Amino acid sequence: MGSTLPLTLARAVSRKGSRHRRNEDRFGLLDRGNDHVRRSRRGVIYAVADGVSTSVAGDTAAEMAIELLGEFFTTHRPATEELLLDLVETADAQVRMTTDAACTLTGVWLANGVASVFNLGDSATLMYREGILRRITPPQLRGLGLAAYVGMGNTVRHNVFLENIPFKKGDLFLICSDGVLEALDVEELHHLVDGREEAGGVLLAEVERRLEARGHTDDATMLVVQVLEVESA
Repeated sequence: MGSTLPLTLARAVSRKGSRHRRNEDRFGLLDRGNDHVRRSRRGVIYAVADGVSTSVAGDTAAEMAIELLGEFFTTHRPATEELLLDLVETADAQVRMTTDAACTLTGVWLANGVASVFNLGDSATLMYREGILRRITPPQLRGLGLAAYVGMGNTVRHNVFLENIPFKKGDLFLICSDGVLEALDVEELHHLVDGREEAGGVLLAEVERRLEARGHTDDATMLVVQVLEVESA
């Protein structure tokens, strides 16, 4: 894939759930603020990992998953979807070798005008464009549990949801752990973001206020990513 570095603006909010001893969510902002990303010009990656609270040390699993994504910009291998899937597979193996924990993972790789949206589990990536907010990733659930997650084993690669969407200037991506959508549904988020020229900071501040007011019980993390230019100089 050719040299590319979209110009984006990203902000994040992450709050501990009222029933948790610690916040087990982690997020990654792998963009022009990172030296490796800026030098490699392989696009940018934004992701949220949500440690499974029913396992031990879910935050450890989430941290490993986010850290492994950083290798996308330091390896000499070509920047492709296969590399992205390999890193998810590696994260899965490292989690299983290190701990009994697990985590969900969702995010987007923006490069050469294409948004590659990836997902494992019930976290979510949404896109807002021209007045429409839609959830891109499916909730990967089986009954009351997760159908896909980092730490599931050898089938993880085949369970990664991956969809490619052309992106353009003005697009907005919302990358959320499931705690956000448990407290605020897609319709409410659409109302908050709709018609705002500069949505990031305003949206996150209002999301945080509503989470606090509603006494959310689960950890909640949201990244808001605005596309300012499809390619930066």
